[in-house]
Amino acid sequence: MSLTKPRYETAQSGLPGDPLFWETVLNQSDVFAYNTASEGKGGPFGAQLWLVHPDTEQYILVGTAQEPEDSNAVISKGRASAHAEAENLSLEKRQELVNFLEAHRGEGWKIVQVSSGESCPSCRSKQVLLASELIERGAIGPNDFHVAFKATYDQTKRDAGFNDAPYDQAMRAISQLDVLKAEQGLFGLSAALKADKVASTQIDTGELVYNPVDLVTKADAPKKVVRLFEWAGKQPFAVIIGRDGEIMSGGMDERYFSPTKINQPEKTAIVNALYKAAAKLRDVDGKFEAWNLEGAHLYTNIANIGPVAYAESLWYNLSDIRVVEEYTCDIIERAAQEMPGIDNKILFAKAAADYDAEDSPLKVVFNGDPEGASVAHLYWKAKMAMEGLKNRQAERLVELEQNSGITQIAYIDGTEGALSDLVQSSSLNSHYDGKQADPAPV
Repeated sequence: MSLTKPRYETAQSGLPGDPLFWETVLNQSDVFAYNTASEGKGGPFGAQLWLVHPDTEQYILVGTAQEPEDSNAVISKGRASAHAEAENLSLEKRQELVNFLEAHRGEGWKIVQVSSGESCPSCRSKQVLLASELIERGAIGPNDFHVAFKATYDQTKRDAGFNDAPYDQAMRAISQLDVLKAEQGLFGLSAALKADKVASTQIDTGELVYNPVDLVTKADAPKKVVRLFEWAGKQPFAVIIGRDGEIMSGGMDERYFSPTKINQPEKTAIVNALYKAAAKLRDVDGKFEAWNLEGAHLYTNIANIGPVAYAESLWYNLSDIRVVEEYTCDIIERAAQEMPGIDNKILFAKAAADYDAEDSPLKVVFNGDPEGASVAHLYWKAKMAMEGLKNRQAERLVELEQNSGITQIAYIDGTEGALSDLVQSSSLNSHYDGKQADPAPV
């Protein structure tokens, strides 16, 4: 498999139930994304979570009539990975899913997550973990978790300006270059990428974005980091140090302090630290793009980093991930398993592999037209163009006043008004009833 071949071409699985039903709800995810984006409630993406019984043609939406679907929440949360699929796999919905499947164990129910766009590696990792958990519980069979999407990475970039592909390329390279099978694991990632001609070129062109993972000693770490690891002991821990050398956040694995009985990968140490750093930048510092950590370093005592943690880290503009060797141990590695009982390397391999990988717990299908366009994406592109045009118009008004002193205009009826009222107006002076007189009747 080549890194130059689009991943979506490996999404060849089928869906349980009526194909027309899935076409309908998949298009609805696009309509929903259009509406949420136009109302300023999220980015142009939508997702749904379904329980399906193909034998009886039953379809149950994991949601309510008031909140049936979920949207992208990156802007509202200040978190780069708050995509529609991730919001759709909230703790509450995962719990509802588990409760239902355990109450109907052995009845043959299957799961389908519908998304208007191709899932990023972070969302896919969460899908892999949920599917793995449900399979381990015996709640579903090994081929019963399906994902359907309408628009590919290329379409989303072309039509809406969102580009998830470079982050996904890092995961694909990890899989195709057998990085996880090598003795060094992720510690050998940088060398493996630079040694591969295609991957190296893609890094140079921005088509592949990755975070180096380095093994360091405590002598290489700031003293404040060392003190934190001494305090953490044999608990999974991560700390983020900004470029100014100050601590941005620290995170422990908080899953074991939660009363819920379902797995919560969002509470693992690295993810926890990333979320806390973004929250601080948004809530305390007032930074809009709170997920941009501007080259910070992430230190951890987890040597075997899982797919959710690594994929999440790709969104935060880190310089690198540094594993402090003296503080790693088998106890930490077991506690840091993103799916308890399954080695992180096994989970990582499943999340990084192409969609048609034999041992993947996901059955993925591209159910769109690669030459078409999603209405939500077209709207977003026009919206961003409109925002840019408004900004340019505001700049022109300032230039006109400074250079020519023009601030007022006259109308043919003898009235006057501010030029800014004309330039910044919208629907107030838009006409839809035509201006030409109707022809006189004969």
